[in-house]
Amino acid sequence: MLVKPKVPKVWLYFVSGVVWFAVGAILVVRSFFFVHQAHNLLYWILWVGTFIASYFLGRRLMARIALKNIKRLDNKPHSHLCFFAFQPWRSYLLVAMMMSLGIFLRKHPLPSPEMIILYAFMGGALINASWFYFEAGLARKSSKTYN
Repeated sequence: MLVKPKVPKVWLYFVSGVVWFAVGAILVVRSFFFVHQAHNLLYWILWVGTFIASYFLGRRLMARIALKNIKRLDNKPHSHLCFFAFQPWRSYLLVAMMMSLGIFLRKHPLPSPEMIILYAFMGGALINASWFYFEAGLARKSSKTYN
């Protein structure tokens, strides 16, 4: 028997936002610890600059992915969907690949500057793009079309 945990569609916007925000926060915190352990002013400048630049990645690239997922959810005809339907199934393959890359990087670490850039850039972009999901969820919840 296949178990499909169904939830109201409006929850999926918030689930997406929480997941993207949480993953982004984890990456930003990890990059912060790389900077903190280095005790190097140049690394702090690199971290702040990368975090600021991640805003633009979040607004340009990651926002497109978020808006595409939001539109896909809007086009689903049912009021209750599977809890895991907040992103397409092929995206779960991408998540698995990214997790594998993260495990690989832990076993074979890059030098600190590269890790700072990688984690801060991706983390900041995910945090930034997560707000699109929260805004979409609040808009749908207030319009009462999904309750």
